[in-house]
Formats: sequence, structure tokens, C-alpha cells
Amino acid sequence: MTDEKKDKPRVPALIRALTILSLLEQKHSMSISEIIKGSALPRSTVYVLMDEMTRLGLVHQNNQGLYQLWMKVIQLGQAAKDSLDLRDLATSHLGTLLESCECIAVHYGVFDGDKAFYSVKMESPRAGFHILSREGMEISLVHAGLGKCLLAFQDPSKQERIINSLDYTPKTPTSITSPEQLRRELATIRLKGWAFDDSEGENEIRCVAAPVFDVKGVLHGAISIVGARSKFTDEVIKNVVENTKACAKAIGDAIV
Repeated sequence: MTDEKKDKPRVPALIRALTILSLLEQKHSMSISEIIKGSALPRSTVYVLMDEMTRLGLVHQNNQGLYQLWMKVIQLGQAAKDSLDLRDLATSHLGTLLESCECIAVHYGVFDGDKAFYSVKMESPRAGFHILSREGMEISLVHAGLGKCLLAFQDPSKQERIINSLDYTPKTPTSITSPEQLRRELATIRLKGWAFDDSEGENEIRCVAAPVFDVKGVLHGAISIVGARSKFTDEVIKNVVENTKACAKAIGDAIV
């Protein structure tokens, strides 16, 4: 494959639309003729793109006939900013949790649609082995403490729909194996305010998870800390729970 073919954009219309949006970012407002000149795009292409981007709410034509960036761009930008800010907040506090005890890793997870995903993973440099989780990976809602914690605080109707769609094939001898068992577990998590994974997804691994609520009570995600069963003994777990809940609260309190 030649360099020319590799560099050729696969979606030319997207590149052209971004060219126009970048122009409007720099100039704030422009006439259609100024956009055509500044972008060096064909007139017909510019007219088609401006019509479509106006329809989508990406741009708006004001009373003077000038185009400017519009509400959809603001909405997308704010969502990206919130995601980055929250990741930074979570990472900062998770680093403290990681150092609070002899563990393997800490995570931040989020719900998207009917599924949960790892958003942040931080591993302890002192851990003797690795676990299977990775950023962007789907979280089990049956076998993972983080997944159970996220599911426990979803809307009841959504929660019930998800419960009935899950795979209950056991991973270990302590795995949850039925919808009824999971419902009982979720009720316990809501009551206690934290979740526990007793080697349910991986043998000899224990996990404590806690939800992240902001000061208005809105759920943003959940965090977890994972350790070897030999380190996360029944005597140690109590302190792990308190540290995890404190970390989740610190993240939630910092969300604005």
C-alpha cells in the first residue's frame, strides 16, 4: 500500500465538516462566501454541509446571515470535558486508595446503556500478578463486585430488565448462579452501600466496590479495589471497605 493510499481519508465528508467547524471556532462567525474561501472547498459541498450541520444543531445562522457554532457543539464539548475531569478526579483519589493497602489494582467503572465498562484501571507496582481487567473492557454484572455495585443502583425497571438478560454460567464455586440470587445480592448492596466479590469471577481474588454519587445524589459510577484472598482476609476487609467508601465519597464530593 502506497503512502498516498494510506493517507487518503476514508470519510472525506467528515474531514470537510471538521474543516468548516475549525474555521468557525477560529473566526466565531462567517458568511457562506467566507467559509467557501477559507475552507477551499467546492461551493456545492459547502452548501450541502452547512444545511446538514444546521439541521443537526452543530451550526446556526444568525440574523445577519452569518454562521456560528451552535448548541450541539457546546453539548458535546461539555460532555467530553466532564468525562475528562471525572477521569482526572477518579485517578487522583484512586491513587491514594491504591497505596492504602496491599492490593492488586483499583478501578473506576461506568454504566453505558445496559452494560458496564472499566473506565480507569491502576495496578499496584507491588502486586505479584495481574488480573484480567483492562480499560474499555465490559464488566460482568454477575461475577464482578464493581459490576454488581453499578447494577445495584440502577433504576428498578432497568435493573430488572438487565437481570433477566444476564448469563449465569458460574466462573468459580462461589459465583452467583441465578437471577433470584443476584436480586438478593443487589438488595444487600443497596442496604450496605458497598459490594463484595468473594472470588466469584476469578479464583483467589476478592474485591470491594462502592458507588460514586455527587452531592445531589446522582450516580456517576463506582470504584473497586482488588486483592488476593491471602491479603484480603476477613480481618482486613473491614478496613478495605472503609477506605473504599471514603474514596468514593471524596470523588463524588469533588464533582461539580
